[in-house]
Amino acid sequence: MFIPHLRLICLTFVLSSLFATTSFAEIYKWIDKDGQINYSQQAPQGVTATIIKAPPPPAIDPNAAQQKIDQLITQQESDEQMRLEQQNQQKVEAKNELIQQQNCTIAQQQLEQYQNNPGRRLIDADGNATRITEEERQKKIEELQKNVTEYCQ
Repeated sequence: MFIPHLRLICLTFVLSSLFATTSFAEIYKWIDKDGQINYSQQAPQGVTATIIKAPPPPAIDPNAAQQKIDQLITQQESDEQMRLEQQNQQKVEAKNELIQQQNCTIAQQQLEQYQNNPGRRLIDADGNATRITEEERQKKIEELQKNVTEYCQ
């Protein structure tokens, strides 16, 4: 993505700043008729002024610059990794929440069916339809109420 190119960009910037010729504006210093020292970027008219040379910029150690660039790249890579992990965790949490909602809906529907249909028939593995007793129905209702409580928090 962008990170592999960042090293090249930073290295180019550092190297170009090392070899670039810097152009500083000339600064003029003169003393006016009142004895005040003045500074300006433009030479004054009719007064002798001296040009002040600006000091060169500080030298940059290429190894130190490369280390700093490497540290920045490492930091960016770890930040990117952390961001991706957070996105993945959010996706997992959203998926789990959706499953929880679906389970809640199913549990509520099953409970409603058992509560509203006292003469419910169940079909066993052989295809035989049998009616459940009221005792079995009440146990099943209790079980389904626990499921609703568990899934619909």
